[in-house]
Amino acid sequence: MQRLRRTMAAGLLALCAAIASSSCVDNESSLFIYGVMEINSTQCLAKPDASAVFIPEGTLDTAFADGYQAAILVGSHLTQRGSRDKLRTETSRLSITGAHMTLYGTNGSVTEFDTPATGLVNPSSGTDPGLAAVFARLIRDKDIPNLGGEGQMIARIKILGTTLGGQDIESGVFDFPITVCEGCLVTYPVEALDPENDYKCDAATDSGPDTTVCFFGQDVYFPCTYCSAFNDICANPGDNPYYN
Repeated sequence: MQRLRRTMAAGLLALCAAIASSSCVDNESSLFIYGVMEINSTQCLAKPDASAVFIPEGTLDTAFADGYQAAILVGSHLTQRGSRDKLRTETSRLSITGAHMTLYGTNGSVTEFDTPATGLVNPSSGTDPGLAAVFARLIRDKDIPNLGGEGQMIARIKILGTTLGGQDIESGVFDFPITVCEGCLVTYPVEALDPENDYKCDAATDSGPDTTVCFFGQDVYFPCTYCSAFNDICANPGDNPYYN
């Protein structure tokens, strides 16, 4: 009898360990990150769609932007629990409460911070996960000097959320490389440079990028005419540290 009790106790411990282990795995798969969406070709609309276009890496031009904003597509495999027939409310809907960032700098330094992020992820439908677009700041201007300045940094993203049933859930991590530079995204079209004014950029020239610039100084190249009236780097190629 004692042997049977010991065997049952061992079995229960193994079962509890298996349940705990599967619970951890389920939590990581309950909320996950697809990637950082490319929104400049969609008129700055972040559409939560599995067919969304993702960018493999980002670019932050510190001459024009004070941080890097990302549109992140997240998914949830939480199953529906609500039922009208049984008068049971839906508790598996997930409210995004923020994001935890770990930044790996160009000089080997690491910094961590929590950043605001909002969104609402519906439960999965069958095998299709619920989707949401979440905006979050991946790099803050004040962190750049301590992280080594220009070069490629790695932003390690973790999305945080809480179900309407009160369960806190964290996604797995997603690494996103971001190149930090000063003046690298501005271009100087030949037709915009005035030979009678030391080839400075003519603010009156009508020349624009082929795509929408959702976040000025981030990811998308733009002509000097966009900012030559108020920015020295745009007005004079000789003042651009990236090209000199």
